[in-house]
Amino acid sequence: MRKYWFIYLLILLAVTSCQRVIDISINPGATLIVIEGNVVNVTGVQTVAISKTVPYNDANVYPAVTGATVTITANNVTYTLKETQPGQYTVTNMKVKTGQEYVLSVKSGDKVYTSSSVMPAQVLLDSIGISTIAIGNKSVKTVSTFYHDPPGVANQYRFVMYVNGVQVKAIFALNDELTDGRLVNTMLYQDDIVLKTGDKVEVEMQCIDMNMYNYWYTLSQQGGNGPNNSATPSNPASNLTNGALGYFSAHTTQKKSITVL
Repeated sequence: MRKYWFIYLLILLAVTSCQRVIDISINPGATLIVIEGNVVNVTGVQTVAISKTVPYNDANVYPAVTGATVTITANNVTYTLKETQPGQYTVTNMKVKTGQEYVLSVKSGDKVYTSSSVMPAQVLLDSIGISTIAIGNKSVKTVSTFYHDPPGVANQYRFVMYVNGVQVKAIFALNDELTDGRLVNTMLYQDDIVLKTGDKVEVEMQCIDMNMYNYWYTLSQQGGNGPNNSATPSNPASNLTNGALGYFSAHTTQKKSITVL
């Protein structure tokens, strides 16, 4: 019996002697600025939201950046945005038109961040519908969009879907590389919110420039869930300078809604 106990003791000593204490030094990461700016082709408020990232082990709350100087320049006219609530900068008197370049400037502290975006011509969303598709042995309701892509012009699109007022997490970014000049039926498949009879679905169609298509498409491939996730390490290349995260987008917008039957 002593023999077996001695062998067990030797094995135990060998195992414990091979173990090492690994001291992992965790760098919480630097705080970065996040800018989410949108200029749209409808009369109303144009908004730039500014916040800061937080260390990954902190609460998932992004502090607002206050006191910044924010301007948008278009057609040699510069508009100064007012901070209407913490981190939200708005302007209401901007003259907006397609084909025009918009230049954003944000000064926060001793740093200046800039970006530009050209608003494309609008492609009209003809209609949306509800389709039923088979996923395995289940029947799933999904949303389809219908529009006519203009021939001979490079077009990029982003779709944003809401179900009963809640934005789905899926990101839809498409171009017309395979659909130039065609009648297009795009299925917006998502498994975030299960569609049920009586649900109200709203779809926003955005015509975006190439930089914004690259941003949203890359984010969709990474499994991002929207603007808040733009502050994660997998954030795609921003069109903002000086290391800022986020985006600045001048785009057209059109919305249609439907009730699920």
